[in-house]
Amino acid sequence: MFTFEIKNSRYSLKLPALTLGTANFDRQDNDEAYFKLLDRYAELGGSCIDTARVYCSWTEGGEDSSELVIGRWLKARNCREKMIIATKGGHPRLDDMSASRLDPESLRYDLERSLECLGVDYVDIYLLHRDDEKLPVSEIMPVLNEFVESGKVRFIGASNWTTSRIEAANRYAEAHGMEPFRVSQINYSLAHSSTDTFGDPTLVCMNMWEYNWYRKHNFPVMAFTPQAKGFFAKFARGDLSAAKLPEGQFTSTANLARLARVKELSLKTGDSPAVVPLGYLNSQPFFVSSVFAVSKLWQLEEDMTAQDLRYDAKTVAFLENIL
Repeated sequence: MFTFEIKNSRYSLKLPALTLGTANFDRQDNDEAYFKLLDRYAELGGSCIDTARVYCSWTEGGEDSSELVIGRWLKARNCREKMIIATKGGHPRLDDMSASRLDPESLRYDLERSLECLGVDYVDIYLLHRDDEKLPVSEIMPVLNEFVESGKVRFIGASNWTTSRIEAANRYAEAHGMEPFRVSQINYSLAHSSTDTFGDPTLVCMNMWEYNWYRKHNFPVMAFTPQAKGFFAKFARGDLSAAKLPEGQFTSTANLARLARVKELSLKTGDSPAVVPLGYLNSQPFFVSSVFAVSKLWQLEEDMTAQDLRYDAKTVAFLENIL
């Protein structure tokens, strides 16, 4: 599998091209099904599991579920040192997304609770789940540096932060001898999207400005929703349920044109329409780890065929509907 080395003065890790997302691990009575997915992901060469403190809090009884499932699996399989665990904290309360939770007390609580639920002494990657641009980076980075110095976090990252804020944070960290952000997690896929697509102004989506910064700095990205919520795969096989996506979510004229290109390439190469978008992200000029999620074993096995898939520049341009 394609990997990207992230390192600092103490640690290094190889982030894989395909990261298993667990935002759908929302039941406490479904370990058998979840464990099968986790087992198969590891068997097929997967090494990074993505979760978050807030995951599954939106479902009844789902609070803590994702991290607890992962913690039980790590213990049952005795494989903590073989897996990269990425989690996120600092997410606003779901009933008030405008209220920042990047204060030291909230961040410390979220990290400690994540460690407890995961049953681990440290996490490999700790990301801030949202930003508050009214808050100076000088009030945020010292807390994250404290986490690294304590040994509870090995690398820090930003989720849904703009590149201008990441750059400001890293300039501050460098000037003060602190650990900088080493990775960024944003919405990124072959399908064009924006905050309007999701109706959530706290999300950050890839655009040309962001793209050019990542390319210039060769800064690694963890892409969430890399398959556009199944848009390409479902439409390609004629699944009418895809048309029930909320109005504006991916079903734009531009994305329908890209869908036609995905179908054409799929017929030519044999790569499934679900896999083509993952190969597209593998083929960017900077490293992208696709944080994909599945509910069925066959979906996971299909997606994992993309772990060594790359397209040349001409094919990438074809998929983008440039050629």
